[in-house]
Amino acid sequence: MQEMILILLSGAFLTFLLAGILFSVFKKQLAFNERVGKFFEEPKGKEKMEHSENLKESKLKLRFQRYWDMGTNWLNKKVSKTERKRIDSTLRDAGYPFKTAIDFRLFQFVLSAALALPFILFILPIADNKMITWILAITMGLLGFRLPVFLLGKKKTARIKEINKSMPDFFDTVNLLLEAGMGLDLAIAEVSKNNKGPLSEEFLHTLEDMKLGKSRREAFYDLRKRVPSDSFQTIITSLIQADQLGIGMAKVLGNLTIRVREQRREAAREQAMKAPVKMLFPMVFFIFPALFIIILGPLVITLVTKGFGG
Repeated sequence: MQEMILILLSGAFLTFLLAGILFSVFKKQLAFNERVGKFFEEPKGKEKMEHSENLKESKLKLRFQRYWDMGTNWLNKKVSKTERKRIDSTLRDAGYPFKTAIDFRLFQFVLSAALALPFILFILPIADNKMITWILAITMGLLGFRLPVFLLGKKKTARIKEINKSMPDFFDTVNLLLEAGMGLDLAIAEVSKNNKGPLSEEFLHTLEDMKLGKSRREAFYDLRKRVPSDSFQTIITSLIQADQLGIGMAKVLGNLTIRVREQRREAAREQAMKAPVKMLFPMVFFIFPALFIIILGPLVITLVTKGFGG
């Protein structure tokens, strides 16, 4: 038994010794093969996997796009021109989250169906009260149809706030470039390329319109229509008038940015003055009842249990 154990230990020792010698001798070749496999063989496998995944995604996208195009073609015949203009104006104010009014309307129908159909297909067959189920399905359908409109309104408000917030710094930088000797178009292009946000996107769109043949006046008029902000529209109107009258843009922009900062300061003061009124409702309905319970609760319990003589 001891001899068998000794033989096994000797064999294991010789095996590990031989492996260590071979590893030391062929260390460089093994490292080279590992690097070659890492940089050449594995990427090929990854490329095949990525290629197959891209094929699957492209097939799904093509199938989805085909059905989407069928829906847009059907809605294109149903939606009137007046309704398209109204939806286009809403999309324009929100920054065009959808390409066209038809796409937005189709998304409304798809979302409405996605919220209503589960009630009709799964809950209605097993429900005891069919009327309530139908009411819930119709309610969810209407909610799905109106929810995108609500989200567009929120997106429009957030976009206007972001534009108003970025206007002073944007036009201050444009004013500095004008004072340094740049032209108005080049200054706006430089600032728009270096800053991100809806304001820069709108000015880049305006510059593209000017490259396509529109005059500065026409492009600025379109820009004023696209952005539903009173402060911004005032600035663009002043720039149009200054361009027509030949007034220096640097001086006009300097005065306008000062006015915009004053308007923002006054708006902040107005919001601060409205804060007490907005706090009145939660204080009356949520804070005061809790305080009354904490302060008067023990007294009420004492009066109920012991009476006035306790």
